[in-house]
Amino acid sequence: MRIIFAILGLFFFGLGALGAVLPVLPTTPFLLLASFFFLRSSKRLNDWFLQTKLYKRYLANFVENREMTLRTKLLCCSPGVIIMSVLAFMLPMIWAKVALIALVIFELWYFKTRIKTIPTDVARAQGEARLKQNDPIS
Repeated sequence: MRIIFAILGLFFFGLGALGAVLPVLPTTPFLLLASFFFLRSSKRLNDWFLQTKLYKRYLANFVENREMTLRTKLLCCSPGVIIMSVLAFMLPMIWAKVALIALVIFELWYFKTRIKTIPTDVARAQGEARLKQNDPIS
Protein backbone atom coordinates (compact mmCIF):
# COMPACT_ATOMS: atom_id res chain seq x y z
CA MET A 1 0.00 0.00 0.00
CA ARG A 2 2.90 2.36 0.72
CA ILE A 3 4.11 1.99 -2.85
CA ILE A 4 0.69 3.01 -4.16
CA PHE A 5 0.71 6.05 -1.87
CA ALA A 6 4.20 6.98 -3.10
CA ILE A 7 3.12 6.68 -6.74
CA LEU A 8 0.00 8.76 -6.09
CA GLY A 9 2.09 11.35 -4.24
CA LEU A 10 4.49 11.63 -7.16
CA PHE A 11 1.59 11.83 -9.61
CA PHE A 12 -0.09 14.68 -7.73
CA PHE A 13 3.26 16.39 -7.18
CA GLY A 14 3.75 16.31 -10.95
CA LEU A 15 0.30 17.80 -11.51
CA GLY A 16 1.06 20.48 -8.92
CA ALA A 17 4.34 21.27 -10.65
CA LEU A 18 2.48 21.61 -13.95
CA GLY A 19 -0.03 23.85 -12.20
CA ALA A 20 2.79 26.15 -11.10
CA VAL A 21 3.68 26.66 -14.76
CA LEU A 22 0.27 26.47 -16.48
CA PRO A 23 -2.25 29.11 -15.37
CA VAL A 24 -5.29 26.91 -16.10
CA LEU A 25 -4.22 24.10 -13.77
CA PRO A 26 -4.47 24.66 -9.99
CA THR A 27 -1.33 24.08 -7.94
CA THR A 28 -2.34 24.02 -4.29
CA PRO A 29 -5.00 21.27 -4.33
CA PHE A 30 -2.64 18.88 -6.11
CA LEU A 31 0.19 19.68 -3.71
CA LEU A 32 -2.14 19.10 -0.75
CA LEU A 33 -2.97 15.68 -2.19
CA ALA A 34 0.72 14.99 -2.78
CA SER A 35 1.45 15.91 0.84
CA PHE A 36 -1.31 13.58 2.04
CA PHE A 37 0.08 10.63 0.06
CA PHE A 38 3.76 11.33 0.82
CA LEU A 39 2.98 11.46 4.53
CA ARG A 40 1.48 7.97 4.29
CA SER A 41 4.10 6.50 1.98
CA SER A 42 7.47 7.12 3.63
CA LYS A 43 9.27 9.56 5.90
CA ARG A 44 12.01 10.00 3.32
CA LEU A 45 9.60 11.07 0.55
CA ASN A 46 7.72 13.36 2.93
CA ASP A 47 10.96 14.99 4.12
CA TRP A 48 12.01 15.50 0.49
CA PHE A 49 8.63 17.05 -0.34
CA LEU A 50 8.86 19.47 2.61
CA GLN A 51 12.19 20.73 1.24
CA THR A 52 10.95 21.38 -2.31
CA LYS A 53 10.47 24.90 -3.63
CA LEU A 54 6.88 24.09 -4.55
CA TYR A 55 6.01 23.19 -0.96
CA LYS A 56 7.72 26.27 0.44
CA ARG A 57 6.16 28.58 -2.11
CA TYR A 58 2.59 27.24 -2.24
CA LEU A 59 1.77 25.19 0.89
CA ALA A 60 3.94 26.37 3.77
CA ASN A 61 1.75 29.44 4.45
CA PHE A 62 -1.28 27.23 4.84
CA VAL A 63 0.44 24.58 6.93
CA GLU A 64 2.22 27.02 9.24
CA ASN A 65 -0.24 29.94 9.49
CA ARG A 66 -3.55 28.68 8.04
CA GLU A 67 -3.38 31.37 5.34
CA MET A 68 -4.30 31.27 1.64
CA THR A 69 -4.76 33.78 -1.12
CA LEU A 70 -8.30 34.31 -2.36
CA ARG A 71 -7.42 32.61 -5.65
CA THR A 72 -6.08 29.56 -3.83
CA LYS A 73 -9.19 29.37 -1.65
CA LEU A 74 -11.42 29.49 -4.71
CA LEU A 75 -9.39 26.84 -6.53
CA CYS A 76 -9.46 24.56 -3.49
CA CYS A 77 -13.13 24.78 -2.62
CA SER A 78 -14.72 25.19 -6.08
CA PRO A 79 -14.52 21.53 -7.17
CA GLY A 80 -16.24 20.33 -3.99
CA VAL A 81 -18.93 23.00 -4.14
CA ILE A 82 -19.64 22.33 -7.82
CA ILE A 83 -19.72 18.54 -7.51
CA MET A 84 -21.85 18.52 -4.37
CA SER A 85 -24.26 21.09 -5.83
CA VAL A 86 -24.72 19.06 -9.02
CA LEU A 87 -25.25 15.90 -6.97
CA ALA A 88 -27.77 17.67 -4.74
CA PHE A 89 -29.68 18.73 -7.83
CA MET A 90 -29.63 15.24 -9.38
CA LEU A 91 -30.35 13.01 -6.38
CA PRO A 92 -34.00 12.11 -5.83
CA MET A 93 -33.76 11.64 -2.03
CA ILE A 94 -34.51 14.79 -0.07
CA TRP A 95 -32.30 13.78 2.89
CA ALA A 96 -29.32 13.42 0.52
CA LYS A 97 -30.00 16.83 -1.00
CA VAL A 98 -30.17 18.41 2.46
CA ALA A 99 -26.95 16.68 3.54
CA LEU A 100 -25.07 17.81 0.42
CA ILE A 101 -26.31 21.38 0.71
CA ALA A 102 -25.26 21.37 4.39
CA LEU A 103 -21.80 20.15 3.34
CA VAL A 104 -21.52 22.92 0.75
CA ILE A 105 -22.51 25.53 3.34
CA PHE A 106 -20.04 24.08 5.85
CA GLU A 107 -17.22 24.06 3.29
CA LEU A 108 -17.84 27.67 2.33
CA TRP A 109 -18.12 28.71 6.00
CA TYR A 110 -14.89 26.89 6.85
CA PHE A 111 -12.89 28.48 4.04
CA LYS A 112 -14.33 31.91 4.87
CA THR A 113 -13.89 31.86 8.65
CA ARG A 114 -11.16 29.35 9.50
CA ILE A 115 -8.57 30.09 6.81
CA LYS A 116 -7.20 33.61 6.74
CA THR A 117 -7.14 35.35 3.35
CA ILE A 118 -3.90 37.13 2.53
CA PRO A 119 -3.00 39.24 -0.49
CA THR A 120 -1.13 37.52 -3.32
CA ASP A 121 1.91 39.78 -3.00
CA VAL A 122 2.22 38.97 0.73
CA ALA A 123 2.00 35.23 0.05
CA ARG A 124 4.58 35.54 -2.72
CA ALA A 125 6.93 37.54 -0.48
CA GLN A 126 6.59 34.99 2.34
CA GLY A 127 7.30 32.14 -0.09
CA GLU A 128 10.36 33.89 -1.49
CA ALA A 129 11.64 34.67 2.02
CA ARG A 130 11.17 31.03 2.98
CA LEU A 131 13.15 29.95 -0.08
CA LYS A 132 15.98 32.37 0.66
CA GLN A 133 16.08 31.34 4.31
CA ASN A 134 17.05 27.76 3.42
CA ASP A 135 19.16 28.59 0.37
CA PRO A 136 22.83 27.78 1.18
CA ILE A 137 24.10 30.01 -1.62
CA SER A 138 22.58 33.26 -0.25
